[in-house]
Amino acid sequence: MKKQSPEIEEYLELLVRLKKEKIHAKTSLISKRLKVSPASVSEMLKKLSERGLLKLTPYKGVELTQEGEKIGTKILNKHLLLERFLVFLGINKDKAHGEACILEHALSDDVENALKKALDKGMKSGKIKKLSELKSNQLGKIVMVVGGRECCTRLSDMGLTPGAKIKLLKKSSLGPIQILLRNTKLALGRGASDKVYIEVE
Repeated sequence: MKKQSPEIEEYLELLVRLKKEKIHAKTSLISKRLKVSPASVSEMLKKLSERGLLKLTPYKGVELTQEGEKIGTKILNKHLLLERFLVFLGINKDKAHGEACILEHALSDDVENALKKALDKGMKSGKIKKLSELKSNQLGKIVMVVGGRECCTRLSDMGLTPGAKIKLLKKSSLGPIQILLRNTKLALGRGASDKVYIEVE
Protein backbone atom coordinates (compact mmCIF):
# COMPACT_ATOMS: atom_id res chain seq x y z
CA MET A 1 0.00 0.00 0.00
CA LYS A 2 1.61 3.24 -1.18
CA LYS A 3 2.22 5.92 1.45
CA GLN A 4 0.10 9.02 0.81
CA SER A 5 0.56 12.61 1.95
CA PRO A 6 -0.99 13.65 5.31
CA GLU A 7 -3.52 15.81 3.42
CA ILE A 8 -4.71 12.88 1.31
CA GLU A 9 -4.84 10.65 4.39
CA GLU A 10 -7.02 13.25 6.16
CA TYR A 11 -9.54 13.20 3.31
CA LEU A 12 -9.66 9.41 3.11
CA GLU A 13 -10.02 9.12 6.89
CA LEU A 14 -12.93 11.56 6.88
CA LEU A 15 -14.63 9.74 4.00
CA VAL A 16 -14.36 6.45 5.90
CA ARG A 17 -15.83 8.14 9.00
CA LEU A 18 -18.75 9.50 6.98
CA LYS A 19 -19.38 6.11 5.38
CA LYS A 20 -19.46 4.46 8.82
CA GLU A 21 -21.89 7.14 10.01
CA LYS A 22 -23.98 6.62 6.82
CA ILE A 23 -23.66 10.33 5.98
CA HIS A 24 -23.55 11.48 2.35
CA ALA A 25 -20.11 12.97 1.64
CA LYS A 26 -21.11 16.34 0.18
CA THR A 27 -18.47 18.90 -0.75
CA SER A 28 -19.95 21.42 1.69
CA LEU A 29 -19.77 18.93 4.58
CA ILE A 30 -16.19 17.89 3.78
CA SER A 31 -15.27 21.58 3.55
CA LYS A 32 -16.77 22.26 6.97
CA ARG A 33 -15.23 19.20 8.65
CA LEU A 34 -11.71 19.79 7.28
CA LYS A 35 -11.93 23.61 7.51
CA VAL A 36 -10.92 24.14 3.88
CA SER A 37 -12.68 25.92 1.00
CA PRO A 38 -15.21 24.06 -1.19
CA ALA A 39 -12.92 24.76 -4.17
CA SER A 40 -10.03 23.00 -2.38
CA VAL A 41 -12.30 20.03 -1.66
CA SER A 42 -13.36 19.74 -5.30
CA GLU A 43 -9.74 19.90 -6.43
CA MET A 44 -8.66 17.22 -3.93
CA LEU A 45 -11.54 14.90 -4.78
CA LYS A 46 -10.55 15.14 -8.44
CA LYS A 47 -6.94 14.28 -7.52
CA LEU A 48 -8.08 11.30 -5.41
CA SER A 49 -10.23 10.10 -8.31
CA GLU A 50 -7.28 10.34 -10.71
CA ARG A 51 -5.20 8.26 -8.28
CA GLY A 52 -7.84 5.57 -8.15
CA LEU A 53 -8.70 6.17 -4.49
CA LEU A 54 -12.32 7.14 -5.07
CA LYS A 55 -14.99 7.34 -7.76
CA LEU A 56 -16.82 10.55 -8.57
CA THR A 57 -20.30 9.98 -9.97
CA PRO A 58 -22.40 12.98 -11.10
CA TYR A 59 -25.31 13.62 -8.69
CA LYS A 60 -24.34 10.60 -6.60
CA GLY A 61 -21.23 12.00 -4.98
CA VAL A 62 -18.16 10.21 -3.65
CA GLU A 63 -17.53 6.49 -3.42
CA LEU A 64 -14.25 5.15 -2.06
CA THR A 65 -12.44 2.47 -4.04
CA GLN A 66 -11.14 -0.58 -2.20
CA GLU A 67 -7.66 0.96 -2.02
CA GLY A 68 -8.99 4.33 -0.82
CA GLU A 69 -11.08 2.71 1.90
CA LYS A 70 -8.14 0.56 2.99
CA ILE A 71 -5.89 3.60 3.48
CA GLY A 72 -8.62 5.65 5.15
CA THR A 73 -9.50 2.82 7.54
CA LYS A 74 -5.85 2.36 8.47
CA ILE A 75 -5.44 6.05 9.33
CA LEU A 76 -8.72 6.09 11.24
CA ASN A 77 -7.60 3.10 13.31
CA LYS A 78 -4.31 4.84 14.10
CA HIS A 79 -6.20 7.97 15.10
CA LEU A 80 -8.53 6.07 17.43
CA LEU A 81 -5.59 4.21 19.00
CA LEU A 82 -3.71 7.46 19.62
CA GLU A 83 -6.82 9.10 21.05
CA ARG A 84 -7.32 6.15 23.36
CA PHE A 85 -3.70 6.32 24.48
CA LEU A 86 -3.76 10.08 25.08
CA VAL A 87 -7.00 9.90 27.06
CA PHE A 88 -5.47 7.04 29.06
CA LEU A 89 -2.63 9.43 29.92
CA GLY A 90 -5.15 11.90 31.32
CA ILE A 91 -5.31 14.31 28.38
CA ASN A 92 -8.64 16.02 27.69
CA LYS A 93 -10.57 14.21 24.92
CA ASP A 94 -10.88 17.30 22.70
CA LYS A 95 -7.14 18.00 22.97
CA ALA A 96 -6.41 14.29 22.47
CA HIS A 97 -8.37 14.40 19.21
CA GLY A 98 -6.31 17.33 17.92
CA GLU A 99 -3.02 15.72 18.93
CA ALA A 100 -4.05 12.41 17.32
CA CYS A 101 -4.78 14.25 14.05
CA ILE A 102 -1.13 15.36 14.01
CA LEU A 103 0.49 12.15 15.23
CA GLU A 104 -1.51 9.63 13.17
CA HIS A 105 0.40 10.42 9.94
CA ALA A 106 3.80 9.78 11.53
CA LEU A 107 2.84 6.55 13.33
CA SER A 108 4.51 3.59 11.60
CA ASP A 109 2.84 0.19 11.51
CA ASP A 110 5.48 -1.28 13.83
CA VAL A 111 5.03 1.48 16.42
CA GLU A 112 1.24 1.18 16.06
CA ASN A 113 1.38 -2.54 16.90
CA ALA A 114 3.82 -1.96 19.77
CA LEU A 115 1.67 0.85 21.15
CA LYS A 116 -1.49 -1.26 20.99
CA LYS A 117 0.17 -4.11 22.87
CA ALA A 118 1.71 -1.77 25.43
CA LEU A 119 -1.57 0.10 25.90
CA ASP A 120 -3.57 -3.08 26.38
CA LYS A 121 -1.00 -4.34 28.88
CA GLY A 122 -0.55 -0.95 30.54
CA MET A 123 -4.26 -0.37 31.05
CA LYS A 124 -4.53 -3.74 32.76
CA SER A 125 -1.44 -3.44 34.93
CA GLY A 126 -0.75 0.27 35.31
CA LYS A 127 2.76 -0.25 33.90
CA ILE A 128 2.84 2.83 31.68
CA LYS A 129 4.20 5.90 33.45
CA LYS A 130 5.75 9.25 32.68
CA LEU A 131 9.54 9.17 32.71
CA SER A 132 9.44 11.68 35.58
CA GLU A 133 7.44 9.17 37.66
CA LEU A 134 10.08 6.43 37.50
CA LYS A 135 12.18 5.69 40.57
CA SER A 136 15.97 5.69 40.62
CA ASN A 137 17.46 2.69 38.76
CA GLN A 138 14.09 1.73 37.27
CA LEU A 139 14.22 0.38 33.70
CA GLY A 140 11.69 0.69 30.94
CA LYS A 141 10.95 1.06 27.24
CA ILE A 142 9.71 4.25 25.61
CA VAL A 143 6.15 3.85 24.36
CA MET A 144 5.34 7.36 23.16
CA VAL A 145 6.64 10.92 23.17
CA VAL A 146 3.80 13.44 23.36
CA GLY A 147 4.17 17.14 22.67
CA GLY A 148 4.56 19.78 20.02
CA ARG A 149 6.49 19.09 16.83
CA GLU A 150 9.55 21.07 17.99
CA CYS A 151 9.70 19.27 21.34
CA CYS A 152 9.22 15.83 19.77
CA THR A 153 11.93 16.55 17.19
CA ARG A 154 14.38 17.66 19.87
CA LEU A 155 13.73 14.57 22.00
CA SER A 156 13.94 12.32 18.94
CA ASP A 157 17.30 13.86 18.04
CA MET A 158 18.49 12.89 21.54
CA GLY A 159 17.48 9.28 20.86
CA LEU A 160 14.25 9.33 22.88
CA THR A 161 12.12 7.40 20.41
CA PRO A 162 9.47 4.65 20.83
CA GLY A 163 11.08 1.28 21.53
CA ALA A 164 14.28 2.68 23.03
CA LYS A 165 15.27 1.20 26.41
CA ILE A 166 15.96 3.65 29.18
CA LYS A 167 17.12 3.69 32.81
CA LEU A 168 16.47 6.47 35.29
CA LEU A 169 19.74 7.05 37.11
CA LYS A 170 18.94 9.90 39.44
CA LYS A 171 16.26 12.45 40.16
CA SER A 172 15.63 15.09 42.78
CA SER A 173 12.79 17.44 43.61
CA LEU A 174 14.69 20.19 41.81
CA GLY A 175 16.85 20.11 38.73
CA PRO A 176 17.02 17.76 35.73
CA ILE A 177 16.49 14.01 35.68
CA GLN A 178 19.53 11.89 34.80
CA ILE A 179 18.94 8.93 32.52
CA LEU A 180 20.92 6.25 30.71
CA LEU A 181 19.99 5.76 27.06
CA ARG A 182 21.99 3.46 24.77
CA ASN A 183 24.97 3.58 27.18
CA THR A 184 24.91 7.40 27.15
CA LYS A 185 24.10 9.53 30.18
CA LEU A 186 21.65 12.36 29.49
CA ALA A 187 20.02 15.08 31.59
CA LEU A 188 16.38 16.00 30.96
CA GLY A 189 14.35 18.84 32.40
CA ARG A 190 11.10 17.99 34.19
CA GLY A 191 8.99 19.47 31.41
CA ALA A 192 10.59 17.23 28.80
CA SER A 193 10.53 14.12 30.99
CA ASP A 194 6.77 14.58 31.53
CA LYS A 195 6.30 14.15 27.77
CA VAL A 196 8.05 10.75 27.58
CA TYR A 197 5.93 7.71 28.48
CA ILE A 198 7.57 4.50 29.59
CA GLU A 199 6.45 0.88 29.86
CA VAL A 200 8.14 -0.05 33.13
CA GLU A 201 9.99 -3.38 33.24
